[in-house]
Amino acid sequence: MDKMLSFNEYLFSAHYLNGNNEALGKLYEHYYQSLVMIAYKYTADTEKSRDVVGAVFEKLLHIQQPKREQIILHPQKGLYPFLVTVVKNKCLDGIKTNKLHGEIKKHLVTLISVNSINTSFNRFESEAIKQLLDNLPNREREMIELHLQGYKNEEIATQLNISYNTVRNTLHNAKQRIKKLWQLFM
Repeated sequence: MDKMLSFNEYLFSAHYLNGNNEALGKLYEHYYQSLVMIAYKYTADTEKSRDVVGAVFEKLLHIQQPKREQIILHPQKGLYPFLVTVVKNKCLDGIKTNKLHGEIKKHLVTLISVNSINTSFNRFESEAIKQLLDNLPNREREMIELHLQGYKNEEIATQLNISYNTVRNTLHNAKQRIKKLWQLFM
């Protein structure tokens, strides 16, 4: 579109700048195909290209008359260079947005899958430990539970009113029994 602006194009551009929305429809008909081809270079999708051009003209339709005068017109080429720039920028914005959305989705999927795996594993682990403890004799289970809560052997001995060596030996036996059960379980 390096040709000089025709009189009709100039007239429609001038009418649009003065607030006549019907003139924009004529400009749309005139520039539509070339703007879609420009958009296609960026989107590689005909429908997206058409949507971009339609969105640009829809935006132009809603610009109030005083703001329309701020659009810089090339004295010989008219509104076309402005439209080309806006279409290119809209395509590039779409590419950036899609790329950003893709990265966000990728991170969310990673987080969700890691959290669900961790949650599932933690639940499985808790249930497995509970099953293992349920298979121990009462005294061993009681000592292991205190041990898992962070009590030291001396504290367990004091709390249960038994000797330190009894706690140590009982915990050792309980841990050995749990290891054997775990190997059977897994």
